[in-house]
This record gives sequence, C-alpha cells and structure tokens, in this order.
Amino acid sequence: MKFFNYTFVILVFQVIIINTVYSGEIDNKGLVCSIYGDKVGFLFQKGRVIEYRFQGGESKLEIKKKDIGKYATNENSIFFGETRINRKTLKYRKYSSFRGVCNVYNSKELFFEEMDVKKYMSENKI
Repeated sequence: MKFFNYTFVILVFQVIIINTVYSGEIDNKGLVCSIYGDKVGFLFQKGRVIEYRFQGGESKLEIKKKDIGKYATNENSIFFGETRINRKTLKYRKYSSFRGVCNVYNSKELFFEEMDVKKYMSENKI
C-alpha cells in the first residue's frame, strides 16, 4: 500500500512541475498576427493569453482587450481555446478555416509598440 501512495505522490508532483514549466515559458512575450488582413495581438502573462484587437467606431480607433484564458505549449505549438500557433513557422490556425501568420515580440514593451493605434493607422495607404 505504501508503494502505491509514494508512486501516486511522485506522479502528481511530476505533473505539477511539468505544467508549471510549460504554462509560464512564454510569459511576457507577445505575438502579433495577420489574420485575413486584420492585425490581432496575443500577449502571454501568468499562464494566460490576452487578446488585443483594433476596433473602431465613427469617431476613433481603439484597442479592445480580452482575456482569452489559459494557454498550453508543447515543443511544437501554443494552444488556447480553439487556436493553435505553430512555434516554428508562427502560423496561426483557429478551427479549420481561420488562418494567419504571426510575428513574435520578446517583451511587453515591443509588443505594445507594434500594437499602437497611431502606428496601425500610419500603415494605411489611403
């Protein structure tokens, strides 16, 4: 009976350690993705992913922030909700039809520089 208890404790401990390592390994990094022409940012913090989208009305363009939930990683991909991002190619896929490509930003500061409303508007051709 003691063997079972020790084995169970060791197994639980390993699962906790592995999940802790994977859940925080990309914290404070961001991805800015082009998804069918729309610029969408994902910032990873404390094991969660925050989505940033440009959204505007008639008067001005703003950034909408939304907590998407927890993320997970493995050696090949980042997962959150129905979204998968390939870590090697940075290709974005949600469900089977939404596709895009991302760029990585290794700090929150660089991420927010890229997700700036003025910079976004300056990219307009007309």
